[in-house]
Amino acid sequence: MAYEDFRAFLDLLEERDDLRRIKEPLSVGLNESDLQPLMALLHSGPNRALILENLTGYNTPDVPVAFNPYGSRERTALCIDEEDVLEAKRKLARVLADPASWHKPVMVDRDNAPCKEVVIPEDEVSLGKQIPHVWFGKEGPGYITNGIALTKDPETGARNVGWYRHTQLWNAQHPAGGEYSQHNQDRCLAVFVYWNPPMNHGGLHLAKAIAAGKTLEIAIACNCDPALHLASATGLPFGQDEYDFAGGLRGAPLDLVKCDTVDIEVPATAEYVLEGEFLPGQQEQIGWHSNPLGYYDAVQVFPLMQVNHITHRNNPIWHSTMEMVPPFDHNYLALLPVEGEVLSDLGRKIPEVKDVVVTPNMTYIVQLTVDGATKPHPEFGKYVLHAVWGAAGRWGRTAKLVIVVGPDVNPYDLNSVEWAIMTRVQPVSDIIMNASGQAFVLDPSAPKSAQGVPVQSEQMGIDATVKIPERFTEYPEVSQADPADVAALARRLGDALD
Repeated sequence: MAYEDFRAFLDLLEERDDLRRIKEPLSVGLNESDLQPLMALLHSGPNRALILENLTGYNTPDVPVAFNPYGSRERTALCIDEEDVLEAKRKLARVLADPASWHKPVMVDRDNAPCKEVVIPEDEVSLGKQIPHVWFGKEGPGYITNGIALTKDPETGARNVGWYRHTQLWNAQHPAGGEYSQHNQDRCLAVFVYWNPPMNHGGLHLAKAIAAGKTLEIAIACNCDPALHLASATGLPFGQDEYDFAGGLRGAPLDLVKCDTVDIEVPATAEYVLEGEFLPGQQEQIGWHSNPLGYYDAVQVFPLMQVNHITHRNNPIWHSTMEMVPPFDHNYLALLPVEGEVLSDLGRKIPEVKDVVVTPNMTYIVQLTVDGATKPHPEFGKYVLHAVWGAAGRWGRTAKLVIVVGPDVNPYDLNSVEWAIMTRVQPVSDIIMNASGQAFVLDPSAPKSAQGVPVQSEQMGIDATVKIPERFTEYPEVSQADPADVAALARRLGDALD
């Protein structure tokens, strides 16, 4: 089943009793936001999706805020209509590897595009009045955190669909003191278009435009079909169309509509669409910014987009997420494409790979279907470790910590993984240290280049498989409950343990 839009996904969560509407007053104002403690509370226990309906310190009180909708692996699997987490990864990996299964989008008339229901022309654009602003923690500006940036290659016209942060300058704290100009507060966003060079394809489009002396048009579509958000977070090769890939994940084409003022196509059911252009040579300092590893970035400089036109749906919904010490809801929507990308590559090369799990803290755990005497050859676990670092795509090469386990270890349970390390690993013999791997761009522990970007990082791989035949000819039998028996007993006992 393909979701018609973001609202349909929220409706499903509500039908499954996995969404709550919160009418208690909560603050999203500058220096007084409740959202960071709220995210921590949700992920320490009652991990529900929320609709926040009574917000203070909020510039658009008639627009409810969806919060934590993708806050579990199970809910993220539902984005592509899968109940099982592993099946969702396999589906993403399968579709990623088979472009013939993708569906090209379908163009619709603006009369059939809900995103065109309300139109705000250029002479009325004022971002502080029309686009929801929420703050998290100690961040200086507010951010559009679920906006998909749409640009075209100025040389070829090929589209790119990227999921970037967009900095809202209205009422924001300038990191150098003072204030942003009134024009920039009312009309401009600072776009994280250079977040992960050279893999950020929107950044490559902008670099090409600058080199050619051209202006680059851009549209931002906010709060779309969840499959499109997954597609936009996946590292496709440069020039491949994320709209087509999203169609493959959905099992049906996306509906697109032409923008009113730029030559770009946007999802017809997006909640908001902002149309504009990058201002040649104009950038702004922004900060602080909370990143996915749980640290505040220092001052950063990003190019400015001028917003010239806005459209949105009647009675729009805003989705606001945040980044902080994991876990948080953005983790899971971002990690599924990472897992699917690495699983897709390893699955083609190593049929014994069953699952790839990336934790919210970016530890990679590879589960095999074999172990001990059934491994294809000695040191097979180490072979798999190197395969992760050599995986095609954008993410495997940045894996700082990789652990390989056998089929009797639950890769989603860190207690189970720790047990395998403690009972199957000799540190000197079974751990690989790579002194010159590729750094994850936000790792604060990695040395930085002259441009201030981490490029190279040390990496560690742990072979936590049973060392037959490497050191032993036999190994003690494991004493543990069969997961199927545990599930059956839970069904028998029902609510008796609640």
